[in-house]
Amino acid sequence: MSEADPRRPAFTLRFRDEATHRTLRLTAHALGVSMSELAETAIEHELALLGADLERKLTRAAELLRSYRNAGVEEDVAAFAHAEVTVDDPLKSRQATLEDAYGVGALFARSLE
Repeated sequence: MSEADPRRPAFTLRFRDEATHRTLRLTAHALGVSMSELAETAIEHELALLGADLERKLTRAAELLRSYRNAGVEEDVAAFAHAEVTVDDPLKSRQATLEDAYGVGALFARSLE
């Protein structure tokens, strides 16, 4: 298939920075390749690096998750229960007052009858 073959996947790339486009054009010219070929090669390399980094991070996350499996569950449950009864809840709810100084509630109230 030739580079202009309509069966090949394609998309339009819009550069945010004109300098990046200019550098791509000059580098492609210096290397004797098309801008498309150079851009595709650069994208392939970047995706390989990103993929390897993502795989490393996901592997580490999976290792951490495996290490939590049944590790001190009873102690964690006991510590949680103890904290529930000994530490004041900073998000403790309280009933709102019925006072509506500006009558806003009445604007939205519906009769329950």
